[in-house]
Amino acid sequence: MNYYNLLGLPFDATQEEIRKAYFDSAKKHHPDLHTSFDLRERFIEIQNGYEILSDELKRKDYNKQLGYQQEQDKSIQINAYYSRSVIPLISEAQAFYLLLDIFSPESVKEENLPTIYLCIVLDKSTSMQGEIMDNLKREIINLVHELKPEDLISIVTFSDRAETLLPPIKVRDFGNEVSKIYSIFASGSTEILKGLEEGLSILRNLENSSPKLLYLITDGHTYGDEAECNRVVQEASEEGIVFQAVGVGKDWNDDFLDNLSTISGGETQFVNSSQELYDSLKKKLHNFSVIFSKSVKISFNLPPNVRINYAFRLSPDLSRLDSESEINLGSLYSEQHLRVIFELFIDELPINVNEIRLSYGSIKVEIPSNQIYMKRYFYDFKRPVLPKVEKEKIPPVIVNALSSLSLYRLQEKAREDVIEGNYNNATRRLQNLATHLISKGKRDLAKTIMKEVENLQNNNQISELGKKKIKYGTRSLLMLPEPLREEK
Repeated sequence: MNYYNLLGLPFDATQEEIRKAYFDSAKKHHPDLHTSFDLRERFIEIQNGYEILSDELKRKDYNKQLGYQQEQDKSIQINAYYSRSVIPLISEAQAFYLLLDIFSPESVKEENLPTIYLCIVLDKSTSMQGEIMDNLKREIINLVHELKPEDLISIVTFSDRAETLLPPIKVRDFGNEVSKIYSIFASGSTEILKGLEEGLSILRNLENSSPKLLYLITDGHTYGDEAECNRVVQEASEEGIVFQAVGVGKDWNDDFLDNLSTISGGETQFVNSSQELYDSLKKKLHNFSVIFSKSVKISFNLPPNVRINYAFRLSPDLSRLDSESEINLGSLYSEQHLRVIFELFIDELPINVNEIRLSYGSIKVEIPSNQIYMKRYFYDFKRPVLPKVEKEKIPPVIVNALSSLSLYRLQEKAREDVIEGNYNNATRRLQNLATHLISKGKRDLAKTIMKEVENLQNNNQISELGKKKIKYGTRSLLMLPEPLREEK
């Protein structure tokens, strides 16, 4: 038994970190909360792990028995790009941009790819009936063939109740179960919480070392259970379960699903056709099959005069991130880059300062192929401060990111204007957005925007389908090209 992996700890964990990990794990697996024999056994193992790791002499002996060779661990590279090499000493607050580029310098060989556990949670409410459901059935069956024979697939369907349509089986045996997919019949209302709970219960009962993905597919709104959905996804994220969502058509709640994805470091995608659905799911499964790190989390310690205004993941998925003291950046895939941009606000600096610490902390990665999964890298981002600063060029990678990000934020502000009844402001923002998109060659998206401008001028509203096309269309512009490997 590897007690570091059991408690989700790095090899260099402090006693305080060991205590916290123990209490968090023991609380989740306490026998008073579970009747499962396996979970009771897990609780006993957690207690044994804490007893050994919290005692310095026992931990030392255990480490010798473990025979851990840290130099054999697979590692990552982290490059930091700053909007300025030097901070000017000025008598006002100023914005500063930090872009992190995280990647593995080595690829995962095909024979070393981990087995993945996929649970598809499918909305089968009344609104999904007809062509939508027929297309979903077909594309799910097509999709399974993209998995490896040893991967595990399970399917949960839900409306106002949830049921396990397909318990976890190996993909090689899926052909015997295809008839179950065709038997899905749409009925009832949409209660996403029930589907999430059923799907997560399946994944939690599977072996912990393999990557686990819950993929939610829905076309509607859930009512009254949003807070509980947030809670269960948060708990799942802390356990290393990856959450992804796809919204079908025009009537689903994009703000709600975006929030769920943000909590877990995942992504919400919008699809409006069966082909888009298949392409989206295929891409997700390809990424997930070459997962290098199940999660990447960055902890921030900020000085009193620095704050995070926003954080946005740029690749491989596109998502706004919570600006908390610890941010879940999502998964890291083999031969792909995980890139995140932060906008920091620096308050007016005292005249005698010559250096500013922007942030310090650690970046934690969970690499299933390592003997001890959790590994962390400490960082300390600092910049010199001078009263007179030569004008310098902002690194192109940051310029490109901010240029595309400004378009995404422009549509966000337009949506806010519509909600507040500022229709003229919304119209101007959307017209400006369309102009920029035309200059970038994105004429189809610009045409969609101008159609919604006309709708806004005539009816004081934007169509639900138009909102999603504009939102996710501009978001897709944030993808940055490969590669960026030089140290900055």
